[in-house]
Amino acid sequence: MRCRATSWFLLLLLVLSGCSRCGKESGPSGGTAAKPATVERYLPRDAQAAIVVSDLGALGEKLARFQNLKIASFLAKLQNFQSAEGYVSAVMRQVGVDLRSRQAMEKAGIDPGKGAGAAFLTANQAFTVLGVKDAKTLEETFANLARNRLGAPERKEEKAGGGTLVTFSRKGAARPELGLLFIGDFVLVAPGTTVERLPALASQPVEKSLVEEPVMAASLARLPKERDFHVYLPGGTELVRPGTVQGLTLTGLVEERAVTLRADAPWPDTQESLAPLVSKEAADLLGYLPADSFLVARYRGDPATLGGVWPYLAGPYVTRAVQQSGFDVKGEVLDNLQSGIVAGLALAPTAQLGSGLPQLDIRRTSPFSYVQLMVLAEAKDAAKAQATLAKIPEMAGNFGAQVKPEDVGGKRVYLTSYRAGEGAHFAEVGGKLVLAAPRSRLEAALTGLPGKPGESPVAPDLRDAMKEPVLAVVLDLRRLADAVRNLPSEAWGVGGFAIKATAIRWLEATDDLRAVTFHLSQKERALQAELSLKLTAAPPQPPESAQ
Repeated sequence: MRCRATSWFLLLLLVLSGCSRCGKESGPSGGTAAKPATVERYLPRDAQAAIVVSDLGALGEKLARFQNLKIASFLAKLQNFQSAEGYVSAVMRQVGVDLRSRQAMEKAGIDPGKGAGAAFLTANQAFTVLGVKDAKTLEETFANLARNRLGAPERKEEKAGGGTLVTFSRKGAARPELGLLFIGDFVLVAPGTTVERLPALASQPVEKSLVEEPVMAASLARLPKERDFHVYLPGGTELVRPGTVQGLTLTGLVEERAVTLRADAPWPDTQESLAPLVSKEAADLLGYLPADSFLVARYRGDPATLGGVWPYLAGPYVTRAVQQSGFDVKGEVLDNLQSGIVAGLALAPTAQLGSGLPQLDIRRTSPFSYVQLMVLAEAKDAAKAQATLAKIPEMAGNFGAQVKPEDVGGKRVYLTSYRAGEGAHFAEVGGKLVLAAPRSRLEAALTGLPGKPGESPVAPDLRDAMKEPVLAVVLDLRRLADAVRNLPSEAWGVGGFAIKATAIRWLEATDDLRAVTFHLSQKERALQAELSLKLTAAPPQPPESAQ
């Protein structure tokens, strides 16, 4: 079992370490006599997932810089290594090839510039495609791995699949532990039971390969050309269920200041069903959100188009309660909202972290003991908005809550409570609808909303992430870390100084992580998303020992 797990570990290391484009375009290619074969030629269209790359060395050099992040060193120390560089070097020694170095890979017989890829055929079967610089040297590299890591010294060679199949087995074993099929400028590498499938994969018809796969090609044309790798998941598989989308294409870009993953999927429904993702002119309400918000979201679409979407967002429990009450969400709420809804989440000073991170269950614990919330939207008709709010107390019982109207500072507000404690409160202020919790946050909104907006709570270096997308979310990790550091002593419980010290060490280890941003939009009848991890500064170059 240990050797079998090791074989998969080695295969995945080669896959993950090879996912690089380094800014080069990777469109459909190959497959005819006029064009040289590419990685896509040996990856089947019906795989559960396929990864396509073009330069192993470039990504290895990029990722080598990240081993100098504080979080990487912190995690390495948990594994009893002095640094992340030392941990990664130890792993590379086990693999037998330093995947951080182009020169080391070429010395092992791999040609990083010819590309690489991988296909996951089933939950238990996968194989890798690598470019070959020197077939004899590359075979020796894998022979050492098979002998030293898999306990499989027995070598066998035969002609198969239009190339040469070399397998490595344990003494007396009928099934090989590792197989290499050399064909042209590439080698197909597979462990265990996948070896027997290599000949068919190497000789598959071009129309069954990823070469010019139409769904993937169209997605890549819509996505930015700057990418380090792309992943294709065809529709109708265990990963992308039948009846959803034709296929999902992901691209990744690794930069010194960010790691970004983008997704594109052709929309299977009508163009009208994409209406919620069409950007509209919207008032800028960000300046009304509290300055301590560590998570900020903005929706620039037309809320009236969300009539068929809100049940999926609210979940079955809320949807059922609303339906039982007879409340018309679209007519009463969505049709009366303008574009530009914003939301902000801040850490509550009442948060109790003495027992570690909470496992929140909204049915038993009020989330507003840990976070403070504000959601703002401009109403088209303020009088209608007030009338809608007046209906909430009657329907609150369907949610197991109690809502009471009350006058606060001359304004009618609706205060919510339920078994677990304080809920979210509502009010209409100067034509703006506000949902806030706890009560102190609502009262602050009553004072601030009648005036002009202040500065956006989104930090200046992150504001570009909020400009264009229909739906944009920014999680400011630095602000969240500062909020945790500034919690009062009672937040850490009895003897909390030790717990706080541990938490601070974790926070210091994540100083290099600046923020996470998320975008959702549509383009040419396709759904697109982007997830990006922002870094505070460019990691230093790796030491010479990693070259």
